[in-house]
Amino acid sequence: MKVGASCSVILTHYEHPMKRSVEDLRAEADWLAAIGEPTRLTIIRTLAIGEKTVTELAKACKSEVVNVSHHLGVMRAAGLVKCDRDGRFMRYSLLGASATATELELTHPSGTRTIVPLT
Repeated sequence: MKVGASCSVILTHYEHPMKRSVEDLRAEADWLAAIGEPTRLTIIRTLAIGEKTVTELAKACKSEVVNVSHHLGVMRAAGLVKCDRDGRFMRYSLLGASATATELELTHPSGTRTIVPLT
């Protein structure tokens, strides 16, 4: 996969906004914004293969560790990724994700789903 490759994200679930609190809508907007950034899409696609350290993700993104760490912080705050300690390393993985050979489905706790093509 090429860094910066284009990707379409498809919203596959919709609930009328008047039935949701402002806080819930903000959390969902933050989640969608965290997905819709080129470096973060590369991170998401890399994590679709399996958990990785920040160093492994930086290599996959062809970016500095500090930049990838920043993106992971945004993604953690939005509820897209989690990290677990493995000795001296932190290993990152996707939350609410299921993958096939060609696409990754991400699900927000509200039920909103997006599909990220993996090809």
